[in-house]
Amino acid sequence: MLLVALIFLLSLPAPSAGGNRSFCTDADGTHKPNSTYRSNLRSLADELIARATKSHSATGMSGGASSDKAYGAVLCRGDSTGADCGRLLREAFESTINAVCALHRDVAFYSELYQLRFSDKDFLSTFSNAPEWVDGTNLNLVPDAEAGQFDEVVAELTRTLAEAAAEQPDRYKTADAPWPSRERERRVYGLAQCTQDMPPDRCRVCLYAIAAEIRRKIGSGKMGGAIHGAQCTLRYETDTQFFATTGQREDHALLIIGTVYSLSVICTRLLFWLLCIIRRRRKGGETNSMEQRENMDEVLRLWKSEDTNSEFSLYDFAQIADATDNFSSSQILGEGGFGPVYKGVFPGGQEVAIKRLAARSRQGLVEFKNEIQLVAKLQHRHLVRLLGCCVHNEEKILIYEYMTNKSLDYFIFDPIRRTSLNWKIRMKIVEGIAQGLLYLHEHSRLRIIHRDLKAGNILLDVELIPKISDFGMARIFPSDATQTKASRLVGTYGYMAPEYAFEGLLSIKSDVFSFGVLLLEIISGRRSAGFQHYGEFQNLLQYAWQMWKDKRWNEFSDQSFGDECKPGDMMKYLTLALMCVQVKAIDRPTMSNVVTMLNSDEISIPEPRQPAYSYIRADVSVNVNVSCSRNDVTLTTVDGR
Repeated sequence: MLLVALIFLLSLPAPSAGGNRSFCTDADGTHKPNSTYRSNLRSLADELIARATKSHSATGMSGGASSDKAYGAVLCRGDSTGADCGRLLREAFESTINAVCALHRDVAFYSELYQLRFSDKDFLSTFSNAPEWVDGTNLNLVPDAEAGQFDEVVAELTRTLAEAAAEQPDRYKTADAPWPSRERERRVYGLAQCTQDMPPDRCRVCLYAIAAEIRRKIGSGKMGGAIHGAQCTLRYETDTQFFATTGQREDHALLIIGTVYSLSVICTRLLFWLLCIIRRRRKGGETNSMEQRENMDEVLRLWKSEDTNSEFSLYDFAQIADATDNFSSSQILGEGGFGPVYKGVFPGGQEVAIKRLAARSRQGLVEFKNEIQLVAKLQHRHLVRLLGCCVHNEEKILIYEYMTNKSLDYFIFDPIRRTSLNWKIRMKIVEGIAQGLLYLHEHSRLRIIHRDLKAGNILLDVELIPKISDFGMARIFPSDATQTKASRLVGTYGYMAPEYAFEGLLSIKSDVFSFGVLLLEIISGRRSAGFQHYGEFQNLLQYAWQMWKDKRWNEFSDQSFGDECKPGDMMKYLTLALMCVQVKAIDRPTMSNVVTMLNSDEISIPEPRQPAYSYIRADVSVNVNVSCSRNDVTLTTVDGR
């Protein structure tokens, strides 16, 4: 037993840097070797590296005039030692500013163990995690048959890490999760970290955004990967514990030195720990099995409820398997946050969209029940129809009407396909979305807040009529309430209203904000987040505000419109969009107001104030306005209604 323990200690992973990546930005030109900015940059680097030696991370800005200020963030992985952290950061800084990115004003360097960014722009007071280094896209893939389940394990692990890291004093957390591969029981290891001085809510949102991007940026079924950013980082790897735990942070030689007694204690504790885990798993398995049966019974009760529409059906699993050619990969339409969506064809030629929720997903089960309870009771021309569901053992499947033209983002963000949506068609799409939201907020049997309105959730039928989809995160809202407090953050980073993103305050005006962002995307053909216009603007809202102030309305519009879009029309829609994305919810119109203004040229639209996320503040509070992350990222941590 002692020999085994000794071998175990010798085999503990020692952190070792793998690849690295440098970023040198030319947006504001270069600086001179003897300039004040250069001096401020060095002084700030000395200060931040000294602080990071004690606490693994530091952020701050230098003094001096605005044109000479330097802003910086340095970070070492939470399992590194202070001495190594300081040494590596110093070497990276000198190499970056003297060689790799010599005299550049905006520089960044990332490796597996440490990273830094310095700039003459105040990136610290925004949520911008740029520049990002996506590492791992060239790694091996899990077998195709296991990719969906593996992606769900990674998604759940990274979401859990994002939540846990935000609550840690050092903003650093590691964890692992089982991956029940068909070959053998395997594990996925993960790590999440923010700069230590980042407030918990801000850290959580930053990490949630990365967690939701992992599958899209790294690829489905990839056995490892990382997204390193200026303010937060996430990484996962299969079968290899790439980080050291708290007990492993000391030098390995010191760990080996010990008496037979201390080794015996370690072995005894390990044995006790293993026995506890085995017992807990057995008990957890029994609990989960019982919980699964109860949840499925609840789904069946929802289906049988009296107020479910008569067209809603309960399908056999065999029917679904036949319709999708046994869930063939060739039938996949896309990947949702909870699993793949397949095209299915029933006998007689009826085409449907089939969403197969990944197994072992508690979030998926919540979404499944939520969608049945809500969408099965809703009927509107601009809401996608839920035709039925299938419950078979652990399989949870939703069947929707098939939408020939996929989703809105498939068109408007593609340089070729966007030309098929001219100005007139896009305005019809905008009006349809507004009518659908108005129905949810005021005219449906239940007052509903969608919470995840975005281009990817607007489906288009054969006539390009828009239909709002994906109600797994929707919430029933009391008819007599103006706002409520959400227990957990859900939705898409880039479309969230500021009061919801930072304070958890939810209302129908949250959807109005998302509609405003979506309207800006539709008329410009640009994504709301990750947007840069010659390096000058942080996001689409900031760009839209500047174009509105300068009365350069047609310059904001999608250039594929040509002369079809008149300046007066663009001014109207741009003004309305900016009204919808006001900082304060009370300043935004209701969807009833929006529909009225869309349908009438006689009603004047109030002049907007500066919108949310369009300016930078040095202080960080729950009301700070920030630029958002990628707008196709869904946060799938779902709370009950």
